[in-house]
Amino acid sequence: MMTVAGTSRAWHVAGLVVASALCGVVAVGVARWPDIQFEFGYAYENGNFHGWPSGFAQDYRKAAHWLGRAAQANHPRAQYMLGILYAHGWGVPRDGALAVEWFTRSARNSYAPACYHLGWMYSKGDGAPRNDDRAIRLLEQAAGQGMAAAHLALGGFHEHGKDVPADAVLALKWYALAVHFARSRPGLFDNAAFAERAQAARDALASRVARSSDEQGRTLARQWLANPALNRTHNHAGGISWRFL
Repeated sequence: MMTVAGTSRAWHVAGLVVASALCGVVAVGVARWPDIQFEFGYAYENGNFHGWPSGFAQDYRKAAHWLGRAAQANHPRAQYMLGILYAHGWGVPRDGALAVEWFTRSARNSYAPACYHLGWMYSKGDGAPRNDDRAIRLLEQAAGQGMAAAHLALGGFHEHGKDVPADAVLALKWYALAVHFARSRPGLFDNAAFAERAQAARDALASRVARSSDEQGRTLARQWLANPALNRTHNHAGGISWRFL
């Protein structure tokens, strides 16, 4: 949960961005703040500022400019979003190697979406040599922060033997965790968008294996949730609920 001071600072940043957009100017000193640089990049990438349309039209070149400045100042979300621009060639030349570089910088700052995307790139050999072990470690790092998409991906890898030996019990563990976080933390990392897919994947696999395997998978999911060394959401999730497991 954001502290009161953190909330006040966020609103202060938002106010400066909106005021600058409305006035059509950016003060030199303010424009040097990485948080402000990120917010301008975010606004130009999306064509609005958190739903506020005034002063911003989607402009990927401007987004790349502002995100690049914040990314150079070691802003994790800016590094991740700049990686997205390079991965798709939006406002910058498409460059998988540069996408990997910026995702890597963001992942070193433990930003879960960067870990997730970088894991997929290593799994596919996109922008970097294929590295199955690194792909799994990065996906597990994202999963450790409660990212349902990462849990779902790991479930699929274990179910189909991609990058790891096929293991139905481990697949059911990861699917159960994807369902848990999609429902208990829907606003985290867009988890709600993966709820139906996670539930369908878990149910489909559970219907094909022995009931004991399903129970083992649920048990492993509970153990993972209870282990703070694996689950970084443990200490700030407001307690653990087992109702989805």
